[in-house]
Amino acid sequence: MTSPVSPVFIVGSARSGTSILVDGLFAAGYAGHREGHFLTLLRAFDRATDRQIQVHGQPNPKVLAGRVDWPAFKQDMFQLFKRHTEALHPVAPWLDKTGGPDMIEAIPVLRHIWPEARFIFAKRRAIENILSRLKKFPARDFESHCSDWARNMAAWRGMRDHLQGSGIEIDQQDIARTPASVAMRLAEFLRLDSAAEARIAGKFTNTRPQQTEEGSATRVVELNALGWTPRQINDFRRLCSEEMERFNYSVGESYWADAEQKALNVAE
Repeated sequence: MTSPVSPVFIVGSARSGTSILVDGLFAAGYAGHREGHFLTLLRAFDRATDRQIQVHGQPNPKVLAGRVDWPAFKQDMFQLFKRHTEALHPVAPWLDKTGGPDMIEAIPVLRHIWPEARFIFAKRRAIENILSRLKKFPARDFESHCSDWARNMAAWRGMRDHLQGSGIEIDQQDIARTPASVAMRLAEFLRLDSAAEARIAGKFTNTRPQQTEEGSATRVVELNALGWTPRQINDFRRLCSEEMERFNYSVGESYWADAEQKALNVAE
């Protein structure tokens, strides 16, 4: 019998269905925590090390940094992250959910550490995502919500070529509207049996994606009907239009710009 894929990393923007995906995989038998926020340090470490190499690490017998075996040093540090992470996930299969572009940008390192890992990108159209963000996180300004959504989407696009079939995209609207279909796709992607697939479908059906108010998970709102100020609409278009177009999202009531050709669901 084939074992489920492990580990699984759930990434994406806040308010895009990451929590319901965790619920679904927990129902399917995965272990883990509801929030990760540890492995983003991999990206910070990798960037800081690369800067150190660039500034001080060129071969030089008179400089300590010039004598360090940097590839070996990086590998040792990656193994340290792996050891601590797996110690906190002693039972397979396990998952990690960490939102934000830093985690997405860490995917090449994560794949180096865990070659069999799979990545689930939770996505949602910017209009509904930002509406939800404004209600959930009212202290943050409108422009920062738009910028953060766009950064997450752009970061994922930048990772697609690194995934080689190990990534899948799940839209929150699909979880809310066609839970059985999404469960089937996840089961195939993660090598889960029919019983696990049924449990995921049941969780998606009976536990709706996190909603800021009743019915908001399936609501589709036209941009011009939102009541946003002209400045907000201008900021939205300036910051989000490119990613909206690249992911085939409309600004109208149809959700998808081309209903016959949804944005890529599986990164190849």
